[in-house]
Amino acid sequence: MILDRDAFGFWSKLVRRVFSATFRRPKEPARCIKESLEEREVAVYIHYPFCRSTCFSCPYARILWEGELASRYVDALVEEIRMYGDLLADLDLRIADVHVGGGTPSLMDGEDYRRIMEALRSSFRLDAQIAIEANPNDLDEDKVTNLLEAGVNEVSLGVQSFHDPTLKKLGRIHRAKDSVRAIELLRKQGLEYLNIDMMYAVPGQKLQEWEQDLTAASQQDVDEITCYPTLITPQALFYEKVRKGELEPQPSKREFKRMIMATYHILEPAGFDSVEIYGFSRKEGWKYATVNYELEGSLLAFGSGAVGFTGRYEYVNTHSPVEYVRAVKKGRFPVAGGRWVEERERIARYVACRLFVCKKLRYSDFERTFGIPFGEAIGKTKLGLALLLLRLAGTLKKRADGLELTKRGLLSAHMMCWAFVTNFPCRVAEEFMKEPWPESVTVP
Repeated sequence: MILDRDAFGFWSKLVRRVFSATFRRPKEPARCIKESLEEREVAVYIHYPFCRSTCFSCPYARILWEGELASRYVDALVEEIRMYGDLLADLDLRIADVHVGGGTPSLMDGEDYRRIMEALRSSFRLDAQIAIEANPNDLDEDKVTNLLEAGVNEVSLGVQSFHDPTLKKLGRIHRAKDSVRAIELLRKQGLEYLNIDMMYAVPGQKLQEWEQDLTAASQQDVDEITCYPTLITPQALFYEKVRKGELEPQPSKREFKRMIMATYHILEPAGFDSVEIYGFSRKEGWKYATVNYELEGSLLAFGSGAVGFTGRYEYVNTHSPVEYVRAVKKGRFPVAGGRWVEERERIARYVACRLFVCKKLRYSDFERTFGIPFGEAIGKTKLGLALLLLRLAGTLKKRADGLELTKRGLLSAHMMCWAFVTNFPCRVAEEFMKEPWPESVTVP
Protein backbone atom coordinates (compact mmCIF):
# COMPACT_ATOMS: atom_id res chain seq x y z
CA MET A 1 0.00 0.00 0.00
CA ILE A 2 1.20 3.53 -0.86
CA LEU A 3 -0.54 6.36 0.99
CA ASP A 4 -0.90 8.66 -1.98
CA ARG A 5 -3.99 10.63 -3.03
CA ASP A 6 -5.61 7.55 -4.61
CA ALA A 7 -5.10 5.30 -1.57
CA PHE A 8 -8.42 5.95 0.15
CA GLY A 9 -10.81 4.46 -2.40
CA PHE A 10 -14.36 5.82 -2.17
CA TRP A 11 -13.20 8.71 0.00
CA SER A 12 -10.58 9.85 -2.51
CA LYS A 13 -13.24 9.93 -5.22
CA LEU A 14 -15.75 11.75 -3.01
CA VAL A 15 -13.22 14.42 -2.00
CA ARG A 16 -12.30 15.05 -5.62
CA ARG A 17 -15.97 15.58 -6.47
CA VAL A 18 -16.84 17.80 -3.52
CA PHE A 19 -13.69 19.89 -3.16
CA SER A 20 -12.51 20.55 -6.72
CA ALA A 21 -11.34 24.15 -7.07
CA THR A 22 -9.54 26.56 -9.40
CA PHE A 23 -7.30 29.31 -8.07
CA ARG A 24 -6.56 32.23 -10.39
CA ARG A 25 -4.03 35.00 -10.11
CA PRO A 26 -6.08 37.85 -8.62
CA LYS A 27 -5.90 41.43 -9.87
CA GLU A 28 -7.08 42.92 -6.58
CA PRO A 29 -6.38 40.42 -3.79
CA ALA A 30 -6.54 43.05 -1.06
CA ARG A 31 -10.07 44.07 -2.03
CA CYS A 32 -11.22 40.43 -2.20
CA ILE A 33 -9.81 39.64 1.23
CA LYS A 34 -11.29 42.73 2.87
CA GLU A 35 -14.73 42.42 1.27
CA SER A 36 -15.04 38.74 2.22
CA LEU A 37 -14.15 39.08 5.90
CA GLU A 38 -17.39 38.80 7.87
CA GLU A 39 -16.04 37.73 11.28
CA ARG A 40 -14.28 40.19 13.55
CA GLU A 41 -12.38 37.44 15.38
CA VAL A 42 -9.73 35.76 13.24
CA ALA A 43 -6.78 33.42 13.52
CA VAL A 44 -3.37 34.00 11.96
CA TYR A 45 -1.08 31.48 10.27
CA ILE A 46 2.53 32.47 9.59
CA HIS A 47 4.68 30.28 7.34
CA TYR A 48 8.43 30.08 7.85
CA PRO A 49 9.82 27.89 5.04
CA PHE A 50 13.49 27.56 6.05
CA CYS A 51 14.94 24.23 7.24
CA ARG A 52 18.39 22.93 8.18
CA SER A 53 17.57 19.79 6.21
CA THR A 54 14.54 18.51 4.30
CA CYS A 55 12.42 15.74 5.79
CA PHE A 56 11.83 13.06 3.17
CA SER A 57 8.02 13.06 3.46
CA CYS A 58 7.40 16.83 3.77
CA PRO A 59 4.74 18.01 1.26
CA TYR A 60 4.76 21.74 2.09
CA ALA A 61 6.70 24.80 0.96
CA ARG A 62 10.24 24.65 2.31
CA ILE A 63 13.77 25.76 1.42
CA LEU A 64 17.20 25.03 2.85
CA TRP A 65 18.47 27.67 5.26
CA GLU A 66 20.10 30.76 3.74
CA GLY A 67 21.01 33.28 6.44
CA GLU A 68 20.83 36.44 4.33
CA LEU A 69 17.55 35.47 2.66
CA ALA A 70 16.08 34.40 6.02
CA SER A 71 16.86 37.83 7.46
CA ARG A 72 15.19 39.61 4.54
CA TYR A 73 12.27 37.19 4.86
CA VAL A 74 11.55 38.23 8.45
CA ASP A 75 11.69 41.89 7.34
CA ALA A 76 9.12 41.05 4.66
CA LEU A 77 6.90 39.20 7.16
CA VAL A 78 6.80 42.25 9.41
CA GLU A 79 5.98 44.49 6.47
CA GLU A 80 3.27 42.17 5.13
CA ILE A 81 1.57 42.16 8.55
CA ARG A 82 1.63 45.95 8.59
CA MET A 83 0.18 46.07 5.07
CA TYR A 84 -2.76 43.98 6.23
CA GLY A 85 -3.07 46.10 9.35
CA ASP A 86 -3.48 49.21 7.20
CA LEU A 87 -5.88 47.46 4.82
CA LEU A 88 -8.15 46.13 7.58
CA ALA A 89 -7.77 48.92 10.16
CA ASP A 90 -11.41 50.01 10.04
CA LEU A 91 -12.64 46.43 10.74
CA ASP A 92 -11.18 46.39 14.27
CA LEU A 93 -10.17 42.73 14.00
CA ARG A 94 -9.25 40.67 17.06
CA ILE A 95 -6.66 37.91 16.65
CA ALA A 96 -7.58 34.93 18.79
CA ASP A 97 -4.89 32.44 17.72
CA VAL A 98 -1.47 32.68 16.11
CA HIS A 99 0.17 29.58 14.68
CA VAL A 100 3.68 29.65 13.16
CA GLY A 101 4.43 26.64 10.98
CA GLY A 102 6.87 25.61 8.31
CA GLY A 103 9.43 24.70 7.46
CA THR A 104 11.16 25.04 10.79
CA PRO A 105 9.98 28.09 12.75
CA SER A 106 12.22 27.17 15.69
CA LEU A 107 15.18 28.34 13.58
CA MET A 108 14.07 31.91 14.26
CA ASP A 109 15.47 33.58 17.35
CA GLY A 110 13.58 35.44 20.04
CA GLU A 111 14.23 38.84 18.46
CA ASP A 112 12.56 37.70 15.22
CA TYR A 113 9.51 36.60 17.19
CA ARG A 114 9.41 39.83 19.15
CA ARG A 115 9.41 41.82 15.91
CA ILE A 116 6.65 39.70 14.40
CA MET A 117 4.47 39.85 17.53
CA GLU A 118 5.00 43.60 17.82
CA ALA A 119 3.86 44.00 14.20
CA LEU A 120 0.71 42.01 15.03
CA ARG A 121 0.05 44.02 18.19
CA SER A 122 0.46 47.34 16.42
CA SER A 123 -1.74 46.26 13.49
CA PHE A 124 -4.55 44.33 15.22
CA ARG A 125 -6.05 43.62 18.62
CA LEU A 126 -3.87 40.72 19.66
CA ASP A 127 -5.46 38.56 22.35
CA ALA A 128 -4.07 35.22 21.37
CA GLN A 129 -2.23 32.06 22.19
CA ILE A 130 1.11 32.10 20.33
CA ALA A 131 1.97 28.65 18.99
CA ILE A 132 4.99 27.47 17.02
CA GLU A 133 6.27 24.24 15.54
CA ALA A 134 9.74 23.24 16.71
CA ASN A 135 12.38 20.60 16.06
CA PRO A 136 13.93 18.97 19.15
CA ASN A 137 17.51 19.66 18.07
CA ASP A 138 16.88 23.42 17.69
CA LEU A 139 16.09 23.96 21.35
CA ASP A 140 18.52 24.91 24.09
CA GLU A 141 18.01 26.90 27.29
CA ASP A 142 18.68 30.28 25.66
CA LYS A 143 16.41 29.56 22.68
CA VAL A 144 13.53 28.43 24.89
CA THR A 145 13.93 31.40 27.23
CA ASN A 146 13.91 33.83 24.31
CA LEU A 147 10.84 32.21 22.75
CA LEU A 148 8.88 32.32 26.00
CA GLU A 149 9.89 35.94 26.60
CA ALA A 150 8.68 36.76 23.08
CA GLY A 151 5.22 35.49 24.04
CA VAL A 152 5.24 31.89 22.79
CA ASN A 153 3.08 29.76 25.09
CA GLU A 154 2.33 26.74 22.89
CA VAL A 155 4.85 24.48 21.16
CA SER A 156 4.25 21.55 18.81
CA LEU A 157 7.42 19.48 18.94
CA GLY A 158 8.25 17.35 15.89
CA VAL A 159 9.20 14.16 17.73
CA GLN A 160 7.81 11.82 15.01
CA SER A 161 9.28 8.67 16.58
CA PHE A 162 11.23 7.41 19.58
CA HIS A 163 13.04 4.90 17.33
CA ASP A 164 16.26 6.26 15.84
CA PRO A 165 16.15 4.04 12.69
CA THR A 166 12.67 5.38 11.90
CA LEU A 167 13.82 8.97 12.35
CA LYS A 168 16.65 8.25 9.93
CA LYS A 169 14.17 6.85 7.37
CA LEU A 170 12.15 10.08 7.64
CA GLY A 171 15.23 12.22 7.04
CA ARG A 172 15.11 13.69 10.54
CA ILE A 173 18.44 14.90 11.93
CA HIS A 174 17.47 14.60 15.60
CA ARG A 175 17.42 11.43 17.68
CA ALA A 176 15.06 10.10 20.34
CA LYS A 177 17.23 11.36 23.19
CA ASP A 178 16.99 14.89 21.72
CA SER A 179 13.19 14.70 21.90
CA VAL A 180 13.22 13.64 25.55
CA ARG A 181 15.72 16.39 26.39
CA ALA A 182 13.63 19.03 24.55
CA ILE A 183 10.43 17.98 26.35
CA GLU A 184 12.14 18.19 29.72
CA LEU A 185 13.67 21.58 28.85
CA LEU A 186 10.38 23.11 27.70
CA ARG A 187 8.67 21.96 30.88
CA LYS A 188 11.51 23.12 33.10
CA GLN A 189 11.34 26.57 31.53
CA GLY A 190 7.59 26.78 32.20
CA LEU A 191 5.97 26.34 28.78
CA GLU A 192 2.20 26.44 29.22
CA TYR A 193 1.09 23.96 26.52
CA LEU A 194 3.10 21.25 24.78
CA ASN A 195 2.05 18.99 21.90
CA ILE A 196 4.21 16.35 20.26
CA ASP A 197 3.73 15.08 16.71
CA MET A 198 4.10 11.37 15.99
CA MET A 199 4.17 9.62 12.60
CA TYR A 200 3.06 6.14 11.61
CA ALA A 201 2.85 4.04 8.44
CA VAL A 202 6.50 4.91 7.82
CA PRO A 203 8.05 2.68 5.11
CA GLY A 204 9.16 -0.53 6.79
CA GLN A 205 7.46 0.27 10.10
CA LYS A 206 5.69 -2.58 11.90
CA LEU A 207 2.64 -2.36 14.15
CA GLN A 208 4.67 -3.37 17.23
CA GLU A 209 7.10 -0.50 16.69
CA TRP A 210 4.22 2.00 16.40
CA GLU A 211 2.68 0.65 19.59
CA GLN A 212 6.03 1.11 21.34
CA ASP A 213 6.19 4.69 20.03
CA LEU A 214 2.69 5.42 21.36
CA THR A 215 3.56 3.96 24.76
CA ALA A 216 6.73 6.04 24.94
CA ALA A 217 4.81 9.17 23.91
CA SER A 218 2.13 8.60 26.54
CA GLN A 219 4.83 8.48 29.24
CA GLN A 220 6.14 11.96 28.41
CA ASP A 221 5.18 15.15 30.27
CA VAL A 222 3.10 16.55 27.39
CA ASP A 223 -0.42 17.92 27.06
CA GLU A 224 -1.33 16.51 23.65
CA ILE A 225 -0.16 13.87 21.20
CA THR A 226 -1.01 14.28 17.54
CA CYS A 227 -0.66 11.27 15.23
CA TYR A 228 -0.20 11.59 11.47
CA PRO A 229 0.24 8.93 8.78
CA THR A 230 3.18 9.19 6.40
CA LEU A 231 1.48 10.51 3.28
CA ILE A 232 3.26 10.12 -0.06
CA THR A 233 3.03 13.17 -2.33
CA PRO A 234 4.88 13.97 -5.58
CA GLN A 235 6.74 16.89 -3.98
CA ALA A 236 8.12 14.70 -1.18
CA LEU A 237 11.77 13.69 -1.55
CA PHE A 238 11.14 9.96 -1.25
CA TYR A 239 8.08 9.85 -3.55
CA GLU A 240 9.87 8.22 -6.49
CA LYS A 241 11.80 5.81 -4.30
CA VAL A 242 8.62 4.58 -2.63
CA ARG A 243 6.78 4.19 -5.92
CA LYS A 244 9.73 2.38 -7.57
CA GLY A 245 10.09 0.02 -4.62
CA GLU A 246 13.56 1.32 -3.72
CA LEU A 247 12.46 1.70 -0.10
CA GLU A 248 10.73 -0.77 2.17
CA PRO A 249 6.98 -0.74 1.51
CA GLN A 250 4.52 1.05 3.73
CA PRO A 251 2.32 -1.18 5.89
CA SER A 252 -0.52 -3.04 4.21
CA LYS A 253 -4.02 -1.58 4.27
CA ARG A 254 -4.97 -3.94 7.08
CA GLU A 255 -1.87 -3.01 9.08
CA PHE A 256 -2.52 0.70 8.44
CA LYS A 257 -5.98 0.40 9.95
CA ARG A 258 -4.60 -1.47 12.95
CA MET A 259 -2.10 1.35 13.45
CA ILE A 260 -4.94 3.88 13.44
CA MET A 261 -6.88 1.96 16.06
CA ALA A 262 -3.75 1.50 18.19
CA THR A 263 -3.72 5.25 18.81
CA TYR A 264 -7.07 4.95 20.60
CA HIS A 265 -6.32 1.67 22.35
CA ILE A 266 -3.06 2.98 23.85
CA LEU A 267 -3.51 6.73 24.34
CA GLU A 268 -7.05 6.85 25.74
CA PRO A 269 -6.38 4.43 28.65
CA ALA A 270 -3.25 6.50 29.38
CA GLY A 271 -5.42 9.56 30.05
CA PHE A 272 -5.38 11.25 26.65
CA ASP A 273 -8.88 12.06 25.38
CA SER A 274 -9.56 11.92 21.65
CA VAL A 275 -10.42 15.60 21.05
CA GLU A 276 -10.00 15.09 17.29
CA ILE A 277 -9.62 11.90 15.32
CA TYR A 278 -5.84 12.31 15.29
CA GLY A 279 -5.34 14.52 18.38
CA PHE A 280 -5.29 13.25 21.98
CA SER A 281 -5.24 15.75 24.85
CA ARG A 282 -5.09 15.39 28.61
CA LYS A 283 -5.57 19.10 29.30
CA GLU A 284 -9.28 19.85 29.34
CA GLY A 285 -10.42 22.63 27.04
CA TRP A 286 -7.19 22.81 25.03
CA LYS A 287 -5.97 21.40 21.75
CA TYR A 288 -3.13 22.34 19.43
CA ALA A 289 -4.89 22.66 16.10
CA THR A 290 -5.86 25.12 13.39
CA VAL A 291 -7.83 22.76 11.16
CA ASN A 292 -11.17 24.43 11.95
CA TYR A 293 -9.77 27.78 10.83
CA GLU A 294 -8.28 26.24 7.68
CA LEU A 295 -11.56 24.59 6.72
CA GLU A 296 -14.09 27.09 8.07
CA GLY A 297 -12.24 30.43 8.44
CA SER A 298 -11.53 33.10 9.31
CA LEU A 299 -7.76 32.69 8.86
CA LEU A 300 -5.33 35.38 7.74
CA ALA A 301 -2.13 33.96 6.28
CA PHE A 302 1.30 35.61 6.18
CA GLY A 303 4.52 34.41 4.60
CA SER A 304 5.62 32.52 1.52
CA GLY A 305 3.52 29.37 1.02
CA ALA A 306 0.83 30.43 3.48
CA VAL A 307 -2.84 29.74 2.66
CA GLY A 308 -5.61 31.92 4.10
CA PHE A 309 -9.38 31.58 4.16
CA THR A 310 -11.69 34.43 5.19
CA GLY A 311 -14.77 32.21 5.22
CA ARG A 312 -15.72 33.19 1.67
CA TYR A 313 -12.39 33.81 -0.09
CA GLU A 314 -9.41 31.44 -0.11
CA TYR A 315 -5.99 32.70 -1.14
CA VAL A 316 -2.47 31.33 -1.56
CA ASN A 317 0.73 33.33 -1.18
CA THR A 318 3.53 32.71 -3.64
CA HIS A 319 5.53 29.66 -2.60
CA SER A 320 8.86 31.23 -3.64
CA PRO A 321 10.55 32.99 -0.68
CA VAL A 322 12.60 35.11 -3.10
CA GLU A 323 9.50 36.25 -5.00
CA TYR A 324 7.65 36.76 -1.73
CA VAL A 325 10.34 39.14 -0.43
CA ARG A 326 10.48 40.94 -3.76
CA ALA A 327 6.71 41.44 -3.92
CA VAL A 328 6.39 42.77 -0.37
CA LYS A 329 9.36 45.10 -0.87
CA LYS A 330 7.47 46.62 -3.80
CA GLY A 331 4.39 47.10 -1.62
CA ARG A 332 2.41 44.32 -3.32
CA PHE A 333 0.30 41.74 -1.52
CA PRO A 334 2.13 38.46 -2.30
CA VAL A 335 -1.03 36.53 -3.28
CA ALA A 336 -0.34 34.13 -6.16
CA GLY A 337 -3.84 32.61 -6.40
CA GLY A 338 -7.31 33.17 -5.04
CA ARG A 339 -10.87 31.95 -5.40
CA TRP A 340 -14.35 32.69 -4.08
CA VAL A 341 -15.79 29.71 -2.19
CA GLU A 342 -19.48 29.05 -2.83
CA GLU A 343 -21.88 28.39 0.02
CA ARG A 344 -22.33 24.70 -0.80
CA GLU A 345 -18.58 24.12 -0.50
CA ARG A 346 -18.45 26.12 2.74
CA ILE A 347 -21.19 23.85 4.08
CA ALA A 348 -19.27 20.75 2.96
CA ARG A 349 -16.08 22.00 4.60
CA TYR A 350 -17.92 22.73 7.84
CA VAL A 351 -19.56 19.29 7.89
CA ALA A 352 -16.30 17.51 7.06
CA CYS A 353 -14.45 19.37 9.81
CA ARG A 354 -17.08 18.91 12.53
CA LEU A 355 -17.92 15.27 11.79
CA PHE A 356 -14.75 13.73 10.40
CA VAL A 357 -12.19 15.65 12.45
CA CYS A 358 -13.93 16.93 15.61
CA LYS A 359 -16.41 13.99 15.67
CA LYS A 360 -19.57 15.97 16.41
CA LEU A 361 -21.85 18.40 14.58
CA ARG A 362 -24.50 20.38 16.48
CA TYR A 363 -27.49 21.62 14.50
CA SER A 364 -27.65 24.83 16.54
CA ASP A 365 -24.01 25.71 15.74
CA PHE A 366 -24.62 24.97 12.07
CA GLU A 367 -27.74 27.13 11.88
CA ARG A 368 -25.99 29.97 13.71
CA THR A 369 -23.17 29.82 11.14
CA PHE A 370 -25.21 29.51 7.94
CA GLY A 371 -28.62 30.91 8.92
CA ILE A 372 -30.57 27.91 7.63
CA PRO A 373 -31.50 24.49 9.11
CA PHE A 374 -29.00 21.68 8.60
CA GLY A 375 -31.47 19.44 6.75
CA GLU A 376 -32.24 22.16 4.22
CA ALA A 377 -28.60 23.12 3.72
CA ILE A 378 -27.10 19.65 3.28
CA GLY A 379 -29.16 19.12 0.15
CA LYS A 380 -27.10 21.82 -1.54
CA THR A 381 -23.94 19.76 -1.25
CA LYS A 382 -22.83 16.41 -2.63
CA LEU A 383 -22.52 15.05 0.91
CA GLY A 384 -26.22 14.36 1.54
CA LEU A 385 -26.28 10.84 0.12
CA ALA A 386 -22.92 10.02 1.69
CA LEU A 387 -24.17 11.07 5.14
CA LEU A 388 -27.30 8.94 4.74
CA LEU A 389 -25.25 5.89 3.75
CA LEU A 390 -22.90 6.46 6.68
CA ARG A 391 -25.84 6.59 9.09
CA LEU A 392 -27.23 3.36 7.66
CA ALA A 393 -23.81 1.75 8.03
CA GLY A 394 -23.57 2.78 11.68
CA THR A 395 -20.71 5.19 11.04
CA LEU A 396 -22.74 8.21 12.14
CA LYS A 397 -25.35 8.42 14.86
CA LYS A 398 -28.24 10.87 14.74
CA ARG A 399 -29.04 12.62 18.00
CA ALA A 400 -31.68 15.18 18.90
CA ASP A 401 -29.12 18.00 18.78
CA GLY A 402 -27.01 16.83 15.84
CA LEU A 403 -24.85 14.08 14.34
CA GLU A 404 -22.01 12.22 16.02
CA LEU A 405 -19.25 9.97 14.75
CA THR A 406 -19.45 6.49 16.27
CA LYS A 407 -16.52 4.32 17.27
CA ARG A 408 -17.37 2.19 14.29
CA GLY A 409 -16.92 5.30 12.14
CA LEU A 410 -13.40 6.16 13.25
CA LEU A 411 -11.71 4.36 10.37
CA SER A 412 -14.04 6.00 7.83
CA ALA A 413 -13.29 9.39 9.35
CA HIS A 414 -9.56 8.79 8.97
CA MET A 415 -10.01 7.74 5.35
CA MET A 416 -12.02 10.91 4.67
CA CYS A 417 -9.53 13.13 6.49
CA TRP A 418 -6.39 11.84 4.78
CA ALA A 419 -8.12 11.70 1.39
CA PHE A 420 -8.86 15.42 1.82
CA VAL A 421 -5.32 16.26 2.95
CA THR A 422 -3.67 14.47 0.03
CA ASN A 423 -6.15 15.72 -2.56
CA PHE A 424 -6.54 19.34 -1.48
CA PRO A 425 -3.90 21.11 0.67
CA CYS A 426 -1.09 18.82 -0.51
CA ARG A 427 -2.17 19.31 -4.12
CA VAL A 428 -2.32 23.10 -3.63
CA ALA A 429 1.26 23.04 -2.32
CA GLU A 430 2.40 20.74 -5.14
CA GLU A 431 1.05 23.00 -7.88
CA PHE A 432 2.11 26.33 -6.38
CA MET A 433 5.63 25.01 -5.78
CA LYS A 434 6.05 24.57 -9.55
CA GLU A 435 6.13 28.29 -10.37
CA PRO A 436 5.88 31.49 -8.30
CA TRP A 437 3.00 33.23 -10.09
CA PRO A 438 0.85 30.74 -12.07
CA GLU A 439 -2.04 32.09 -14.10
CA SER A 440 -4.33 29.40 -12.66
CA VAL A 441 -4.16 26.21 -10.60
CA THR A 442 -6.87 23.54 -10.50
CA VAL A 443 -7.01 20.92 -7.76
CA PRO A 444 -7.33 18.06 -7.13
